[in-house]
Amino acid sequence: MSQTTLASALGVAAGEVVAFVGAGGKTSALFRLADEIAAAGGRVVTTTTTRLAASEMRRAPAHVRRAQDLPGALASARHVLFTGGLDAATDKALGVDPAALCALRLPGVTLLVEADGSRRLPFKAPAEHEPVVPPCATLVVWVVGVDAVGQPLDAMHVHRPERVARIHSGAVVTPAMVAAVATHPRGGGKRVPPGARVVLLINKADDAGRLRVAQEIAARVPAGGGVARVALVSLARRERAVIEVMDKEAVR
Repeated sequence: MSQTTLASALGVAAGEVVAFVGAGGKTSALFRLADEIAAAGGRVVTTTTTRLAASEMRRAPAHVRRAQDLPGALASARHVLFTGGLDAATDKALGVDPAALCALRLPGVTLLVEADGSRRLPFKAPAEHEPVVPPCATLVVWVVGVDAVGQPLDAMHVHRPERVARIHSGAVVTPAMVAAVATHPRGGGKRVPPGARVVLLINKADDAGRLRVAQEIAARVPAGGGVARVALVSLARRERAVIEVMDKEAVR
C-alpha cells in the first residue's frame, strides 16, 4: 500500500482528534501533518497536553492561549497553535487540559495533539502518568525512530528503558523489542480511548539499511493486534516523506 502524503498514510479525516505519542519524531509529524491539512484547504489546530518547546511555536502561523480566541484565529489562519502559558524556566509552552480540548466545539477542524514526552530520544515506554491522551481522540499515532535499533537499552539512548525492559527484556534495542512495545497495553496501546484507531509511525527510514530495519519491525506487528496500520517514513525529507504503509487490520 503506497501513499503520497502523511495525512493519507495515517488515514486522517477532517474533524478528527489525533494524539501523537511515543518518541522519535512526534513534533515533526504533528507539524508536517498540520502543514499538509492547511495546504489542502482544511483547518487545523495543533496543541499539547504536556509541554512544547518555545522554539517549535514558530512553526504555526498563529498562536493563541485562550480557547475563546480560537474561532477568530481560525477565521484568518488555517493553522492555529493552542497552548497554555510559557514556563520561562524551561522555555516551554505549557499544555492544555485534555478535558478542555474535548470541550472545544470546532466543526470540521482537525485537532492534532502532542500527548507525550520523550526528551528527544528515539524510543520509549510510558510511565504511570503517560501518555496524556484526550479521551475524545479518534486516532493515536505511536511514533518511534528506527535509529533506536542497535542501541543499548539505557537512559542515554531510550527514554524510560526500565519500562521497556518490563515489556521486552534485552541489552540492546531490537526490531522485536520495538514491535513488542508498540503493540503492548503498557506501551503503544496504553490509554487509547475506546473506538480510537492506532497507527504505528516508524520514522527515520532515511536510507536502505534503516528502511530494512523499519520493514522488519512492521513485519513483527501482528494483524488484528490493535495496530490498524504501520507507516514507514522519513520526516527529514521535504518531499515524499512517506515510503511505505502496511495495513494490519484483522482479516474478516
